[in-house]
Amino acid sequence: MLQNEQEYIRILRDRLEGTLPAEDLEDLLSDYREHFRLGKADGRSEEELFRSLGSPEEVAKEIRATHLVKKAEHTCSCRNIFHAVVATLGLGLFNLVFVLLPFLLLIAMLLFVFVTGVVFTLVGPAAFVYALLQLMGLPAFSIWLSPLAGIFLSVGITAIGLLLIIGDYYLARFFYLLGIRYLKWNIRVITGTVNE
Repeated sequence: MLQNEQEYIRILRDRLEGTLPAEDLEDLLSDYREHFRLGKADGRSEEELFRSLGSPEEVAKEIRATHLVKKAEHTCSCRNIFHAVVATLGLGLFNLVFVLLPFLLLIAMLLFVFVTGVVFTLVGPAAFVYALLQLMGLPAFSIWLSPLAGIFLSVGITAIGLLLIIGDYYLARFFYLLGIRYLKWNIRVITGTVNE
């Protein structure tokens, strides 16, 4: 059980150090000190103020998740989105289903499209070589009924592979932005806030 305002602020600082820039952390802690000061001026006890704010551990989790999602929004990277997802997972047990599961499914889908694109891109040139060997009359394992059709099909396979790789890049960008919006919505639902 918390004893006083200083302990609340200390716990909040300990939980957020290393997550927020030092200046932002000091501004945030100053806001909490001001909240305590105004509450006490209104005649509220520290215990009432603790209840109204929530535990410093939970408050720190919410602030950390919000900060990391904003960081991922402003600086797109796999590392940032990973940290944002992990921080959001810490907000509630049901996030294992509503955040982790869609995140893992999305990664699996993007990885599948990428690997398929790479396979097509590598198979296409190999098939092209076999079609050329067949066309030149050299003994080669016949994979096409017609060597000429094999040349066109191998070029098509390569093109499909390249399009899948390029498309996967744009899909990843789209789902990154969509994921940020989803994480922000999730935080609002869990914390009960209506503003972003």
